[in-house]
Amino acid sequence: MNIQKNKFYGFTIIEALIAILITSFIAISIAALITEFGLKTSNRILLSCLIEGAASGIEACRGGQTINQITCGGLTVNISITGDCQPAPNTCSDITATASTKGKSLSLTDKVCNFQ
Repeated sequence: MNIQKNKFYGFTIIEALIAILITSFIAISIAALITEFGLKTSNRILLSCLIEGAASGIEACRGGQTINQITCGGLTVNISITGDCQPAPNTCSDITATASTKGKSLSLTDKVCNFQ
């Protein structure tokens, strides 16, 4: 007597659904990772522009000029200066430059001295 057993080759529906589920989790994880990297990069560009704006404001103040804004990375950064940019001879003055854009701001404080 010759009995043949049924041999199934390939995936069952349950195996296919599990494979789809695992692939979906991997795809969602990769998409979330890419989104997170994009947000971090955007925040780094914003922070760099704020630092550049505040530092530019201080340097302009030292040079006897005033700047109100710069363009950096496609952003317009507004700059405000507090303190005396031209202190009396042989004195120093603390100045603070505040750069702001997109609801974020950053302040840098430095000294400006007038030694004549």
